[in-house]
Amino acid sequence: MKRPAAEEIFDYLAATDPLPDTPVDAIVGFGTFDLGLPRLCGDLYQRGCAPWLIFTGGIGAGTADLGQPEADAWRTELKRSHPHIPAECLILENRSTNTAENIRFTAELLQRDHPARAFGAGIRRVIGVASPSRLRRVALTWRKLQPTVPLLRMRPPAATYATEQALYTAKGFDYDAHLAGEIERIIDYAERGWTAREPLPALIAAAYREIRDGVNKP
Repeated sequence: MKRPAAEEIFDYLAATDPLPDTPVDAIVGFGTFDLGLPRLCGDLYQRGCAPWLIFTGGIGAGTADLGQPEADAWRTELKRSHPHIPAECLILENRSTNTAENIRFTAELLQRDHPARAFGAGIRRVIGVASPSRLRRVALTWRKLQPTVPLLRMRPPAATYATEQALYTAKGFDYDAHLAGEIERIIDYAERGWTAREPLPALIAAAYREIRDGVNKP
């Protein structure tokens, strides 16, 4: 039986990396409305994966009904779910409105306020935590803007196409259209020079066309 196109795209976008055998320098959480992600960041911190947490995100397309900058909401959720993590181990960037700004504004903040932990200096390798559908674009944007600092991609282990579709539907989003939009951004942003280039596998290109054509039907 042919696998649904949306599930093929989800698995492509949501690919993760193995947890490192040794600690990295920081865990960078890319903000969105899903408060399961700061809990994942807290879990990774408590497992000893990194000594620092960085939450980045202001108010943007993925904020939904948080009612405040994403990084601020994530900090509140982290305090609730992991109250023993020291506040001084968390750095917040709460002005950015998109993925490129997440990375640029965080780099500027670290260089200005925490120079010993600037990217490429004290922070040489990171774990990036993001919503599954955004993970690949985060990695490609990171590769363009911070090419000397390897980023390992992480998402909640229990996240599947079905769980994410339910989560987004509850917020009023069409998840299949959202997945198609992510593929469009990966193509378009690379052409504009905003992200690193990566060839789109033929299977994913076909799945994208199938969803796009379905979404655009009158």
